[in-house]
Amino acid sequence: MAQVLDHDKFKEAVKLLALYQVTVEQMDMFSNTKLFKHSIKNKMNSLEKEIEILVRKPVMQLDNTDFDIFQEIQLKVDTILDLTIDELTQLRVVIDDSRDDSL
Repeated sequence: MAQVLDHDKFKEAVKLLALYQVTVEQMDMFSNTKLFKHSIKNKMNSLEKEIEILVRKPVMQLDNTDFDIFQEIQLKVDTILDLTIDELTQLRVVIDDSRDDSL
């Protein structure tokens, strides 16, 4: 049972890493505006690196190379960043429908 919890926590940590990556990259869009705070971006980058350090060992254990998994995460991050606001708001409905179909 503990292994399942550890695996679930690992999956959530990887998701957290991806979300931080999306946030950091999206902040780049505001680099020349008053909304941009360099200190906040530095703190987020630091936190992202710490999270990545925490998940790197389990990732390497799951897949002998962490490059493939982190490359896949980056592809997903890019997909999220490419979504329009309308697509982003519809995403939950699409996912829920997909999950309902798989049951």
